Amino acid sequence: MSAKLVAFSALVASAAAFTPALSGVRTGATSLSMAMDKSARAPIITIFDHRGCSRHSNTEYKGRLTGTQDDEMCIKVGTAKIIGEKGTAERVLADSLTTLKK
Repeated sequence: MSAKLVAFSALVASAAAFTPALSGVRTGATSLSMAMDKSARAPIITIFDHRGCSRHSNTEYKGRLTGTQDDEMCIKVGTAKIIGEKGTAERVLADSLTTLKK
């Protein structure tokens, strides 16, 4: 149970790391100008859980081992450019509205 809590806490903490900071440009004494990030990058969180698996060697983690079951678990956080297909948002909206009307 504690391993699940640790994994969940790591997910929440890693997602908080990608929260955009309030780093706008001050244009006056009381105004703040902010622009949307247009890099189309999003956090990618990958969870490796190899507990009890003897099929292959666990090579994702490169740090010091502890000698416990924690050596067989790893969370990898990175970013990737996400490119959506044209018309996907419209299809999702149409499907949602169809489902909600029932």
